Amino acid sequence: MPVTTLLRRVLNRSNTEPNLADAYLTPQPSATPALELIPEESPAADGDNAPNALATTFDNIDEAPPILPEFSDSASLDGEGKVEMGEETTSEKDAIEDLTNLETEMEHAAEEQGQGQTVAQDRLPRNAGFMRSFSNVVCIIIGTGCLQIPYAFAKTGWIGIIIVVLSAFIGGYTGVLTIRCLYYRSGERLHSFPQIGYAAFGRWGQYATQFFNYLYSLGTTCLYIILSGQFIYQLVSTLGVTVTQKVWMIIVTIIIWIPVAILKEMSEAAIMAIFGLLASVIVIIIASVMAITNPYTEMFPAEAAPAHDIAIGIGVPVALSSIVFSYSGSVVYPHVEASMKKPKQWPNVVYTAMGFCAVCYLLIGVAGYWAYGDAVVSPVLDSIPTGAPATISKIMITIHVMIAAPIMLLSFYLEVEKMWDITPERLGKKREFTVRLVYRSVVVGIVCAISLAIPYFSDFLGLISSIACVTMYAILPIVCYLKLYGHRIARWYEKIWMAFVLIVGCVASIWGSVDSIKNLIRDTKG
Repeated sequence: MPVTTLLRRVLNRSNTEPNLADAYLTPQPSATPALELIPEESPAADGDNAPNALATTFDNIDEAPPILPEFSDSASLDGEGKVEMGEETTSEKDAIEDLTNLETEMEHAAEEQGQGQTVAQDRLPRNAGFMRSFSNVVCIIIGTGCLQIPYAFAKTGWIGIIIVVLSAFIGGYTGVLTIRCLYYRSGERLHSFPQIGYAAFGRWGQYATQFFNYLYSLGTTCLYIILSGQFIYQLVSTLGVTVTQKVWMIIVTIIIWIPVAILKEMSEAAIMAIFGLLASVIVIIIASVMAITNPYTEMFPAEAAPAHDIAIGIGVPVALSSIVFSYSGSVVYPHVEASMKKPKQWPNVVYTAMGFCAVCYLLIGVAGYWAYGDAVVSPVLDSIPTGAPATISKIMITIHVMIAAPIMLLSFYLEVEKMWDITPERLGKKREFTVRLVYRSVVVGIVCAISLAIPYFSDFLGLISSIACVTMYAILPIVCYLKLYGHRIARWYEKIWMAFVLIVGCVASIWGSVDSIKNLIRDTKG
């Protein structure tokens, strides 16, 4: 294209279209609402500015405008095919390159201003609405843990109702703190829990959070495989099928591996999450109705009625770890929030999800404990009468587990891929897909091997929840938050609440771990 034509096109465009450079220099209202939970200023290392740290939004960030080259309207073409701009003369090739860079910079500036994002913020596709984000969180939270709630009530008595409600408040609070920690540095967003640990405590903090993070993600997937294999074995054994439970666990692993190999981002799992959510709700309703209509006294009229206690203090720490597992999902929170179209809605999403789960847990917990008392077993579906409702429940929870397991693994994979920089830009599309497929398959194989070696659902759930879930759920978010922002960021009553949560978390983690290890050793020895 002749340079005169190119110049004329740019000059004419500047007379007919809005000046993008001026738009970039002039403050504009942000197209993206401010994230209310983002701190105002990144506190200094010594925490001096910590008290004002929670008021900042993305809208107040000013970037220095790019230096744009100026072009004279009197540019003319000389006889040698060169463009004169004032006193300088450039070649046609240089002029075209300068004009192209100009347009690119102007378009980039307008794009940055229109999106209202900081330059350092993640370039992830934010296309998930409130319901999709809510479904992702609930699908991870609610699931196999609900089958343990009546058994937890048998350990604590009716005081378990208070523990369920209290755990929901703790989960919502620490969920908000987790996302605040991602934005502790002004203009930048961290990606995951391990990065929060590194920002707070350096390399050892990263190692610690990675350990608990990965133990939770992979351990929960093991639980899903164990439970699915157990239910499928129970269902098909009545039909005369002689396939063992461990073979069914391997088959379940293969089914889980398929979406793991296909899905790449968390937003792609939204449809799976919605189906998993519906399956869990159906199971809770069926199990609750069956327990109420078929209590222990009617199923076994010749036996003594089971006991019901108001409070059993010695069982509270162990039961608390199981109930906390029913609310755990913090490792997925950074990825869910990263896919949200309106990230300022995150507090509403997490509190709504916790409230919804609390209602479901109270329904199945109260119904199961009222019907079977201290005779209830885990999972509670083994306590209700056999028949069509029990069969439907086991089928539905198996479907949910097969759906939730890939989402749980996906949170682990996304962090590893981010850490190892497994991207098409660096490796190319074909090589990136190959590397991603191979290492994801290896991880699934390791998870399956662990599940086959420890096929004890209740004991394994207690161990994972005590060591990993309680730590990720109640301890690390508060500790990292205080380290990043300083203790003066919280008012006195919030400090009391934090101290209470930390004490409860430590007691539940230590006591629950010891009890779970004892039970696991006993069951392993037969």
